[in-house]
Amino acid sequence: MADEYVSIVILEINGQQIDDFKKVREGEREIRKTIQLARKIGVVRVVRGYPLEVDYLIPLDAPEFDFEAEFEDGDGTLTIDYENGTRKVYSGVTLIKVGKTEYPDEEGAYKTIELIATKVTT
Repeated sequence: MADEYVSIVILEINGQQIDDFKKVREGEREIRKTIQLARKIGVVRVVRGYPLEVDYLIPLDAPEFDFEAEFEDGDGTLTIDYENGTRKVYSGVTLIKVGKTEYPDEEGAYKTIELIATKVTT
């Protein structure tokens, strides 16, 4: 069993490093789905997408990062660097939703940003 685990990640959006985030979550991916047929259950392959969520900390003394402008054309890139030589690069990133803002939190107020990517490379 490993003695050390990834505890810090670096987040880059379209080549720009973002330090104002609390968490990054890689969402569930549905690979296949069951469907009801006339006399049995069938299975179909689901179109692949890679859901992501970022809890974005709202800075006190700087303008907020404009997720809508960065991902408006659906061709954004989001890179997660695990600082252990491993990186995941999500491409074809599109903004799905700017979620609710929560405040106060011990680390500060934050918004949940929902994204989806069409491709991931490691």
